Order: sequence, then structure tokens, then C-alpha cells
Amino acid sequence: MRFYRRSRLRSSRGHVRLEQGPPWGQWALWGGSAVAVLVVLLIVVTQVVLPLFEDEQIAYSNRTWLEYAWTTTPPSVEAAQQLAQRLAENEIDRVYLEASAWRADGTLLEGEYAADFVRTLREAAPKLTILVWLRMTGEDVVDADRRAEVVALAQKAVRQWGMDGAQLNAVAIPNGSETYIQLLRDLRKAIGPKAIFSVTVPPDRIPADPDVPIGATGDPDLTWDLHYKQRVGLLGVDEVVVMAHASGLRDPADYQRWVAYQVESYVEILGELEHPPQIVIAVPTYEQAPEHDPAVENVTAALAGVHAGIEGAGEQRSLIVGVGLLEYKTTDSLEWALYAEHWLGRKP
Repeated sequence: MRFYRRSRLRSSRGHVRLEQGPPWGQWALWGGSAVAVLVVLLIVVTQVVLPLFEDEQIAYSNRTWLEYAWTTTPPSVEAAQQLAQRLAENEIDRVYLEASAWRADGTLLEGEYAADFVRTLREAAPKLTILVWLRMTGEDVVDADRRAEVVALAQKAVRQWGMDGAQLNAVAIPNGSETYIQLLRDLRKAIGPKAIFSVTVPPDRIPADPDVPIGATGDPDLTWDLHYKQRVGLLGVDEVVVMAHASGLRDPADYQRWVAYQVESYVEILGELEHPPQIVIAVPTYEQAPEHDPAVENVTAALAGVHAGIEGAGEQRSLIVGVGLLEYKTTDSLEWALYAEHWLGRKP
């Protein structure tokens, strides 16, 4: 674009003669336009683009485990409201409620006030999803009577106590166990097709990747192979919770890498299914235990591992729907703060 100014000279034909103006006017116009464009882009990025990334960062569905004590005494409305408020503030929209405990004789003791607590908690948090937490050991799973008790409890929790489904937390299940497969089938049938069915799955104690550190592992047969993981995922399971803890590692950096591997491995294997279950990663907040050192397996290292695993999971990363704090009663104020900072993206 050219800029002109009127000349005082006239041509011999009587026309007004125009002369081209100095170039600084053109430069000033283009410079001003560029600044205006940059300002607009800055506004768009800060007001539109960045909030989208922030929303993506915190748009997870998170969980926690509630202990048996909640169902053994008459529910307190005030306590239920305080619980509901903390869950909402920390973007936890699903809980696994332990409504029973194993007696020494191998029978289940049901929480006397389980139904009352569920009703009270629903009044305080109408949108909260509540699953019955079914705790079992490998020995429980091979016992037919104990399996039958757990199946009956799950059915009662859904049909009589008003829970939304069941969460089976069975530990030390050997690779290829047919008894465990049958238990999954029985539980799905008992709670019905519309109820939510969640199961915990073990970490790979013996990682396939040689670069992933190995801790003080127990029986290597407790690491499930690809085929068995997919069999579990095909049995009407809506959600798997990867128990990414009790690694036996002694360094937080090693544990972080180990967690990332667990995330990537399960996403890759279950992502091959036509209808894969959702994946949740358990973050340990419980006390010292065999193969679990809280100074190593801490919230910061665990969540860093989850983030790294999601980053490396590729196109199937959307299978990861959130994390679960294990357990609610052992999560202290510092751990809540670290979870809010490193998972929910809140400034400390």
C-alpha cells in the first residue's frame, strides 16, 4: 500500500501532481497491525486455549476406598456431609465401600448399618457412585464357600442396599486361575448387567521391559500374562484398577518408572479388545507394609509415574479415567495437598 500527500505543484495540464510519501508511514502501519494481531493471539491463548488444557488436566473420574467402620454404627448426617464435601472438593466421584469383614471362621460379617449409610451418603452426595468393596485373598478365592458368600453379598449390596455395583479386590491370584475366572462370571451374573463391575488387577512383578526396575518380588506366577489379562477384561468388567504399589523398590525414581510401565502395559494390552474396560491406577497412601515403603511409594512419585505412563500410552491413553487413593482413612493432609497439586493441577 502506498501513501500520498497533496503536492503544491500543478502540471502544465492543470492537474494536481501527487508525490509519494516517506516509507516510515507504511512501516508504522504494518508494525501497528502486527502488534494488534499479537495482542489478539495472546488473548485467545490465555482466555481460550490454556483453559482447555487445564480442563483436560482435571477432567478425570477419581476414586477412593472407604473402610468397614462406616457401616458398623448408625450413620451421622454431619459426618456424611463432611465426607461428601471432601470427595467433591477433590473431584472424587466414585467410592468403594467395605460393607463386610471376614470372621476368623471364614464367614462374612455384614455391616449392620450398610444400607443406612448408603442412603445417608446419597442424600449428601446424590451424584456419587457407590460400589461394594469385596476384599479377598487367594485362599478365599479357592474356597467355594467363601466365593459363594462374596457373590451373595454383592447381590445384596446392589439389590437391597442400593449400591451401584461391586468392586472385587482379590490379591495373590495366580496367572491362569480358572477359579478366579469363574468367580468373575458369578459376580457379573449376581449383580446384573446394568450394575458397574470393577476388579483390581496386579502389577507386573516381572516386567517384560528389561529397563524397568524389579523390586523384591514374590512369586513370579502372580504376574499375569497378556492372554490372562485380556480374558479378565472380556468377562463383562467395566473397570480395572491397577494396583501399582507394593513394588518392593527402594528408590522413588525407580518406583516412578515402574508405575509408568504398569500404566503403559495395561493400556496397550486392554486397548486391543473391541470393548476395553476403563482403567484406574491405585495410588498408595497406606501405612508401612510388606514390599511397600511409604517414603518410596509416595503420592508424588506415584502420580508422576501415572502422568509419564499416560504420556507414553499413545492413542489408547483415554482408557485411563482417573486414579484411586488407597485408602481414604490413611490419606493425610499432606497427601491430599500433593494429590491436589500433582493430579488436579492446583497451585499449592
